[in-house]
Amino acid sequence: MSEHALEQLHLVNPLLRDSGHSYIGYIIPLWMQLSDGLPPEKAHKLSTACLMHMLYFLNQDEVMDEKPEDVTLKLSLGNLYHMDAICAYSELFSLSSPFWTYFRQYVEDWAMSVTGENSIDYFRINPLLIAQKAAPLQLGAAGSLLLLEQKHRITALCSNVNIALMTLQMTDDFTDTKQDAVHGNYNSFLSHISTALEHNYPVHPISEIVHDNVYNTEFMNSYVDIAQQYNLKLTSSNLEFSHLEAFNSYLCGILGQAVQDIKQHKKTLLQGGFHYWISEKSHSS
Repeated sequence: MSEHALEQLHLVNPLLRDSGHSYIGYIIPLWMQLSDGLPPEKAHKLSTACLMHMLYFLNQDEVMDEKPEDVTLKLSLGNLYHMDAICAYSELFSLSSPFWTYFRQYVEDWAMSVTGENSIDYFRINPLLIAQKAAPLQLGAAGSLLLLEQKHRITALCSNVNIALMTLQMTDDFTDTKQDAVHGNYNSFLSHISTALEHNYPVHPISEIVHDNVYNTEFMNSYVDIAQQYNLKLTSSNLEFSHLEAFNSYLCGILGQAVQDIKQHKKTLLQGGFHYWISEKSHSS
């Protein structure tokens, strides 16, 4: 169990590139230390608590989405993470603190989201709803502002964090489209295509016409446009939280670049096999 835990902790090391994990779940208190003067000791402790809590939900999500063979290990380890997170939160916030109200609300949002994914098309109703699956990550922002005695800023800041969580989920979904289709996991890009094609998603299995349109340029572009529209809303909100703005703009850039790479690949294929072979050779040399 210790070996597995150390491996998971290693994978969420922010100094490792291409680990496949996002750090927004525990980086916000450290950003608040830089931008708002959150005391370093409190920022570090809250960040650590958020990290433990994030690992708990990562294990939960993996069990639900991928049905791994080591379910018992992941659930057992997840509960140990959860216990450590609660202990760390308790050192920062008293039982009477409004922190625990936010804690309950975010966990309820998460529970409702993961329970309804098989029957409710969240992205079609409102793109921001896909961020509810990551709602507990908001605790880093809410907790930081409570420690700074700035509760009045929580609603506005968490609304912007929600946009970043939505964009993050959109980038993950675009990358995992085919994998999610195979496993039957909810995917916002499949939702986007299904809506355009008037296909009932996610109640019915993914149809052949949806599969055939995964790399439709029009649908890919309009998907990126949604992320860009929300990014504009975030960057024009005047909250002066430059780290969050830069992070969300970066995610939008990644999503846009992924679409451009696919479009270029399609263009190269259309130019003929020899041209494609030359292009691949030039990239590998």
